Amino acid sequence: MKIVFVASESSAFVKAGGLGDVVHSLAKALIRLGHTLYVIMPRYSKVKVEPKNVSKGKIFFNSHWLEFGILEETKDHVRYYFLDYPEYYQREHIYSTPKGEYEDNPLRFGFLSLASLEVIKSLQLNPDIIHLHDWHTGLVPLYKKIHYPELEPIPTVFTIHNALHQGIYDPHFLPLLNLPWELYHPFTGIEFYGRINFLKAGIAFCDVLTTVSPSYAEELRQYAYGLEGLIREKKYFFGILNGIDYEVWNPEADKFIKYHYSLKNFHKGKASNKKHLKETFGLKTPNDRPLVGIVSRLTAQKGLDLVQGIICEAVREGFDFVFLGSGEEKYQDMLIEFMKKHPESVRVRIEYNEELAHKIFAGADMFLMPSLFEPCGISQMIAMRYGTVPIVRSTGGLKDTVVDFVENPHEGNGFAFEEYSSKDLMHALLKARVYYDMHTCDHSREWQEVIKRCMKKDFSWEKSAREYERIYSTAIMLRKYGS
Repeated sequence: MKIVFVASESSAFVKAGGLGDVVHSLAKALIRLGHTLYVIMPRYSKVKVEPKNVSKGKIFFNSHWLEFGILEETKDHVRYYFLDYPEYYQREHIYSTPKGEYEDNPLRFGFLSLASLEVIKSLQLNPDIIHLHDWHTGLVPLYKKIHYPELEPIPTVFTIHNALHQGIYDPHFLPLLNLPWELYHPFTGIEFYGRINFLKAGIAFCDVLTTVSPSYAEELRQYAYGLEGLIREKKYFFGILNGIDYEVWNPEADKFIKYHYSLKNFHKGKASNKKHLKETFGLKTPNDRPLVGIVSRLTAQKGLDLVQGIICEAVREGFDFVFLGSGEEKYQDMLIEFMKKHPESVRVRIEYNEELAHKIFAGADMFLMPSLFEPCGISQMIAMRYGTVPIVRSTGGLKDTVVDFVENPHEGNGFAFEEYSSKDLMHALLKARVYYDMHTCDHSREWQEVIKRCMKKDFSWEKSAREYERIYSTAIMLRKYGS
C-alpha cells in the first residue's frame, strides 16, 4: 500500500510528546512490512535539516492566495514533505509557549490540513490511504470532500492521540479556514457548544476512527469531553496499542547511556548507570536509596498535582527523584521549589533533552507515571525496556501495559493504583519500596523478577503495525463497497 501520514510532528525531526514518536516509529514499522510511506508535516524552526526544494504549492486560505514551499527529506526510508510557510511555523515552540497556545493555531493547523491535500494532488502521490493524526489534521476529510473531489475516493483513517486536546475555536475562523457557514451546526457539522471543533470534524468525517490503546477506546465511549456520543455512533472504531522503536530504545546499544546491558547482565549495568545518572544530576545520597525518574510534559494530565502531595513524605521515606520535562509554568515553578526545598534528594531539569531522557530510563530504579488519564503512554514501555520498574495509575494504556505485582504476583511487572489521590500514589510507591528494600537488604529475588518481566515484555511496533494494515484494508473496503 501507499500510505500518507499527515501529522503535526515526528520524532525524526521535531517532537513535543508521544505523538511524534508514534508517527515516525509506526511509519518505519509499516515500511518493514513492505508499504510505501509519506509523511506531510510543517517545517518548524526546530527542523534542523535542510531538505531539498521540491516545488511550490498554492492554496486559498485566510482570505488570500498563499504560496508555500514543499521541501523533501528522507529519514529511515520514510519520505517527508515539509510545508514551508514561515509566517505560521518559524517560531520557538511547536504549539504553545509556557504561558499558553498561539492565538493563530486554528490557522496554523487548518493550513496544515488544506495544504497537505494540495501536496498529495500536485505531487501525484496517489495514496491508497490517508492516515491523520490528532486534532491538528481533523479538517482534512472535510477539505477533501469540499475542495478536492478528485481525492475524495481515497479513504481516511483518523487517530485520536489525546481527546483532551480538541482544537476548539471561535466560529469567526470558519471563512478564514475556507469553510462554508453551512458546516456550523451541531448534528452533521463541526459546531460544538457555540464554537468549532477540529477533533469533532476528524471523528465525524473520517472513514475509520482509531485511538492508541484498547482501554482508552473504552474510556472514550464513556466520556470524551463532550464527544462521547459522536464516538459511540462510529461503527468502525478501534483501540490499537502504541509501540516503541526498539532501534532507538535499546539498552544493549543506546548511544546516550554510559554502560550497555541486557537481560543477562542488567544488575551490574543498571547499577553503573544509576551511579552515572546521580553524578550527572548532582545527587550525592547513598546508592542504595531508591531513585525515581520522571520524564514528562509538565501538564495537569501527568498527575503532577499528586506528586506535589507526596514529595516531602517520599523524601522522608528515603526516595530520591530526578525530573526532566517542560510545560506549564506553574508546574515548572513547582518542581524548582521542590529542588530548593530538598536539594539533597530532588533534582530537576526544565527542558526537553533526549540524551538525559535515555540516561534516566537506564539509571533510575523506578519510573513514575501517576497520570490523571493516559491515552496510551510510551514512557512506561521504554522504562520497562530498560528494566526500570513502572509505578503508574491504572488508566488508559497504562492499564493495558502495567500489571500490579502485589495484585498478580505471577504476571506483575510494576506497581499500580486506581484512585486519583496522593494517598494512593504514596501507597504504590511504598509497595514498590518494600520489594526494593527486600532485595537491597537480603537479596530477595522478587525485585529482580519484576525487572526481568519488564525487560521481557515485547512492545515493538510489529504487532500494532499489522493491526493498522487491517484497519487500512477495512477503510479501503468501506469506500469500495460501503458499510
